[in-house]
Amino acid sequence: MKVFITGASGYIGGSVAHALVAQGASVSGLARSEAAAAALKERGITPVIGTLDDADVLAKAARAADVTINAANAGHREAAEAMTKALAGTGKGFIHTSGSSIVGTRARGEFVADIFDEDTPFTPTPQRAARVAIDAMVRAAPGLRAIVIALSMIYGRGT
Repeated sequence: MKVFITGASGYIGGSVAHALVAQGASVSGLARSEAAAAALKERGITPVIGTLDDADVLAKAARAADVTINAANAGHREAAEAMTKALAGTGKGFIHTSGSSIVGTRARGEFVADIFDEDTPFTPTPQRAARVAIDAMVRAAPGLRAIVIALSMIYGRGT
């Protein structure tokens, strides 16, 4: 399986890339610098030189993969658009990481019985409205298997 990961040198994407390489997947990862590219190579990841602003680079790398994982910046709409448009109609997998803060409440540590899933209507805070719109755009992308993962807590040692 060929997997392209944005954020492959970061905390979430790096850990995912490490696990996929260990399982025998062919992994490529976006690298913003030669130093990041060298670090990826050392871990068995093929570097793709570029940034989240390089729509053509993202599109080409996504089309070359069986699955694309966007773990670099949940709020970068242009990057998500470039990859989902490139994958439209392919039936390929696209995983976009978001965060549970999109449904944040002002409970200040008090228990809240609300349960949120992908179909629960809610009004995001103004700070998270753009991210919620990106998540909706990814979920509605035509002709691909798009998934948004809203991570609730990230801790531990990144790889």
